Amino acid sequence: MIRNLKERDLGTVVAMLQKEVQWRPVELAAILKSATVFLCEEQGEIVACSLYDLTSFGEEGTAEMYVYTRPEQRKKGIGSRLFDLVWTQLLAHEQKPTAVVATYRIDEGDAGGFFAKKGFAPLWGQHTMKYTGGMVPEPTLAVKPFAEQELPCYIQSQSDAYYEVRKSIDLKPYRLTDYCEQTMDSWQKWLLTEMKDDIYMFYEEQGEFVGSLIVTPHGEAYDVFVDPKHQKKGYGKQLARFFINRTLEKGLQPYLVTGTHNKPAIALYEGTGFRITQTMLTAKRALL
Repeated sequence: MIRNLKERDLGTVVAMLQKEVQWRPVELAAILKSATVFLCEEQGEIVACSLYDLTSFGEEGTAEMYVYTRPEQRKKGIGSRLFDLVWTQLLAHEQKPTAVVATYRIDEGDAGGFFAKKGFAPLWGQHTMKYTGGMVPEPTLAVKPFAEQELPCYIQSQSDAYYEVRKSIDLKPYRLTDYCEQTMDSWQKWLLTEMKDDIYMFYEEQGEFVGSLIVTPHGEAYDVFVDPKHQKKGYGKQLARFFINRTLEKGLQPYLVTGTHNKPAIALYEGTGFRITQTMLTAKRALL
């Protein structure tokens, strides 16, 4: 039986999805609450789910979807039924998108083959990397908490730092500063409210800004970047070491997500003691 998600199902579905993807329960719950979700239930047990969201991807006109079936229930056509249901809903939606993206795990299972048969073409991949070592040398760079007046510098420097990587995978806009006004407003609000106390700014002895990262309360590093003017000086490793020590001090295991295409970053993190534990792929198909 296929039915909609109900409030009482939330914990069960989060626990099911956690066995597949290394995302925190609160992140999974937030995704489920904001999306339209369908469940497949057999003999009173939830065995699969699919969902779509018209706003979560951040690219106007592009919807985001997920399909997951428990390993022991695969090869029975359940995933295809759920996919077809989501696709039909999107085709008939009042705010019909022009494209759909799907994100799925590719280091195990055959989700890649499933979505390839559905006409999805790969966009980019992401590695989850975890650190299992001990404390490391502290950075020699000056480290300061983020201040609101530094927001323009922070945004411009991050935009410059990510430009080449975004361009290499054709992720538009190539410059973060070219996002539409609504997206920029949401990003700045997020930085100044939810993330403000977790952003760290790094400076050379002369006081010139070098780079930044966000150290989250749950042990993850977000938005790690070094300004292009200061790249290839070993500063990225200093930022990573700062993150490791602050996270270990909290009794947490440091982890982060980086693009599979970002070979320099992968090499940097591996050289600092991180190891790849999961690989996801995001793929896209036009909605005809």
